[in-house]
Amino acid sequence: MTDKLKRPTVICTLTIFLCFLLTSTGHLSWMYHLLRFVPEKTSDLLTTVAGYFLQAGGMAVFALLAHTRRIKLRAVFVFSLILYYVCLIPAVLSTSAVGTAAFGLLSSLLCGVIAGYYLYFLAEKASGNRRAVCFSVGYGAAAVGSWLLSLIDGGALYYGSGVLVICFALSALSLAAAFIKLPEGDRIPAEKPKPQKRLSRLLPLACAAVFVFSVVNNIGFSLFSPNDQNGFSLEFSRLFYAVGLVSAGFVNEKNRRYGGICALSALIIPFIVLALRGEPVSSSIFLALSYFAFGFFSVFRVILFSDIARQQRQIYLSGMGLLVGRLGDAAGMGIFASVFSNESAAVIAAAALFVAAVFLFFMLYQTLHAAPDTRQKSERQIFEEFAAAHDLSGREREVLRLVLQDRSNKEISEALYVSESTVKFHIHNLLQKTGCKSRLALKSTYGTMHLHE
Repeated sequence: MTDKLKRPTVICTLTIFLCFLLTSTGHLSWMYHLLRFVPEKTSDLLTTVAGYFLQAGGMAVFALLAHTRRIKLRAVFVFSLILYYVCLIPAVLSTSAVGTAAFGLLSSLLCGVIAGYYLYFLAEKASGNRRAVCFSVGYGAAAVGSWLLSLIDGGALYYGSGVLVICFALSALSLAAAFIKLPEGDRIPAEKPKPQKRLSRLLPLACAAVFVFSVVNNIGFSLFSPNDQNGFSLEFSRLFYAVGLVSAGFVNEKNRRYGGICALSALIIPFIVLALRGEPVSSSIFLALSYFAFGFFSVFRVILFSDIARQQRQIYLSGMGLLVGRLGDAAGMGIFASVFSNESAAVIAAAALFVAAVFLFFMLYQTLHAAPDTRQKSERQIFEEFAAAHDLSGREREVLRLVLQDRSNKEISEALYVSESTVKFHIHNLLQKTGCKSRLALKSTYGTMHLHE
């Protein structure tokens, strides 16, 4: 990967790491503080069911703002980070159950807005073949960070006011990362357009697949009994989750289908645990494996929609995977856990949904990877049509070709044996004829040309 592509990807990974470590640390601290006032079941309903629904709501708010573009997204991110920290203070210091629950739920909503921003950043700035690794390394490093924080003073950090110092530092660093300026040459060029799938068919199918996957996955986790989880702390489990995340990132980088198949296979593990219950096999092994496999699922649902958003040129859709996933998480961990208090009923429901998940998975990938029905236009045809549509001269066409290759003015002047001032003159004419205000806008306009009728 060239330096031109490397810098945005590194900054994106850093942003994801800082933001996820901040929100996961705040969420854990809120959850532990809430347990001082309410029973564990009530705490789970508030933190995983209501909290996840509100996170999904926050992501929906950000997607709406990104779609309308009536306000700067960086400003939304900065405001959400500041307000998140402000809400976190009473969420972990309040002396009443109502105050703790109310401010914690509000922080969950803001957590969704923050996630919406860094997933938008991922789809917009990280290069296509590195998005999976970018996300998985950022999330995985944050998961390890959560575990390391749990080692401070025997885990007491999460229970006291000291966690606010950590969260303040992470908030400040996240804000600093948001203001790292990307020079024009460091921006990711527009990806080559691909044959457009009908979004009206692809989007509902992808949402349904991610939702059902999430429900089945979380019902599976609810099937583990307290004895199965003996010796497994929530923070320690994140080590296995981190390894799964990073592994999934590299698998998805090589082949998106393999990554999806691994995510689908992860849903089987809880059923294996049920089948082996009572056998001389430690359930902790399968619990660790479940957290490892969950990393594949986490990457799958985010990268699926990141790819769709980029290929369809609808970047505001980039957070839909986590949004729908959070709704499925809440349904699987809360609603189904309450409705199906009987383990047998829960297993039957999970098995039926697993069959649906397999069906939706293959429908989705058939839609995503099926060969197009119409023949694509060649790159040469696209270029000639663009040049003819804007009445470009022969020299302007030569300059345009080099601009699209991300050549600098100096490189263009050397390639065409003309002065840099002449190059600037031709680029000025190109921008005027195409109605663009910058080279980046020119490349983006060219990238929107359809490959086929």
